Amino acid sequence: MAPLLSVEHVTRTFGGLVALDDVSLAVERGQIAGLIGPNGAGKTTLFNVVTRLYKPDSGNVVFDGQELLRMRAHAIVGLGIARTFQNVALFPSMTALENVLVGAHARAELSEESTARAAALEALDYLGDAKLAERPVAGLPFATLKRIEIARALVSRPRLVLLDEPAGGLNHEEVEELASLIRRIRDDYDLTILLVEHHMNLVMSVSDHVHVLNFGQKIAEGTPNEVRNNQDVIEAYLGTADADRRTAPKPESVAAATSKEAAPLLELRDVEARYGPIVALQGVSLSVHEGEVVALLGANGAGKTTTLRAVSGTVRKSGHVLYAGTDVSRAPPERLAKLGVAHLPEGRGILTELTVWENLRMGAYLRRDRQVRADLERVAALFPWMQERRGQEAGTLSGGEQQMLALARALVSRPKLLMLDEPSLGLAPLVVQELFRVVTELNEAEGLTVLVVEQNANIALDVSRRAYVLEVGRVAVEGSSEELRQHEGVRRSYLGY
Repeated sequence: MAPLLSVEHVTRTFGGLVALDDVSLAVERGQIAGLIGPNGAGKTTLFNVVTRLYKPDSGNVVFDGQELLRMRAHAIVGLGIARTFQNVALFPSMTALENVLVGAHARAELSEESTARAAALEALDYLGDAKLAERPVAGLPFATLKRIEIARALVSRPRLVLLDEPAGGLNHEEVEELASLIRRIRDDYDLTILLVEHHMNLVMSVSDHVHVLNFGQKIAEGTPNEVRNNQDVIEAYLGTADADRRTAPKPESVAAATSKEAAPLLELRDVEARYGPIVALQGVSLSVHEGEVVALLGANGAGKTTTLRAVSGTVRKSGHVLYAGTDVSRAPPERLAKLGVAHLPEGRGILTELTVWENLRMGAYLRRDRQVRADLERVAALFPWMQERRGQEAGTLSGGEQQMLALARALVSRPKLLMLDEPSLGLAPLVVQELFRVVTELNEAEGLTVLVVEQNANIALDVSRRAYVLEVGRVAVEGSSEELRQHEGVRRSYLGY
């Protein structure tokens, strides 16, 4: 029997970025199929192609013998395809019932209001939320919002449900409940499910078959056990390590060697953070001593970026953040910058319409000393191409050059603590090596303290002496980088068991 869904040689580009590169996969009837891959692998783009939000450059998508690319987006649900979204897409001022009715009205056989309401109430009751039917969804717990979105999908009477990161923002207990729910709705509603999810334990526990994307290409598929032991998948999530660096012990900066007995430069104590109803951090505690390079690891959605934002004062939090012995939990970002904290965010954050040199000068905006010009020249010398192209608009640089510029701008501020958020994301290996070469040299020569969030675990462990692993907003494992390289907890966090 032909698969229910077939994606055939699909390519989709955004300008010069290839989001999907000749991707083919099949989802069998009645299957729970997982679709996994690192950040930016193309998973949500594939969902958007299947549901006709994006038109592919080439290829085909077939659902139960029908070519979807010939259809309009609004007609897809009528065929029996429903989806949820990575970010909950409910109408906050409407009640739970009204939100579910949106899915009911997509079916012609539910056009009568009484029939539609009965179907919507039945879906809410199935998920245990009938008592909330008349409540506006604004302010409801995040796990409840996720269930209401699933109810909206179910009421449209689908045969295929696309679940886009349904575990995002849920705690451990809620993830376990979600796993049971996914199996139950597959069996009770006779569904086929395609699941995009970064929570690896969830994917590996519920999926019959798993497909893996990396940089827009399918690199593996098979049973959960086959996929988690596939070397290409392991390298996609954990990265490849530099053998020479691995065998040589990391030199310790002078500052790190002399500060071990002193109080940490940075310390987090029981920090919790939320984005609305989403709990992002749950009692995170960690420390970074002066002169150390410390890595923060974990799968997407584990809370790594939020941890950096909690330090730099760009997210509301509870608990305590101490910097150089002072409680800065309530300090605004500008004060932390003045104290010597530089935060290089994911996505670079350069000013694209300014020149290379103007971007560099922005790094010294808060400085009032007379060494700024000398520091500009010193930092630019770390990246020789910058001197030659100082008048070029930053937006015309390559991705790797923009990341180097963002790092250089942070260094011009003369930070005592440098926080790097996914510096290797989307960059070629040689560019990544150059970035970390500069960071390592500054740590060893000048004692620069670094806290790095990095998707490539092996690279992060290569350049750091200690590391923490986050899982669903909690510290799951901590230890020396050499210990964590062999620790099963690291692999579990990225790939599940």
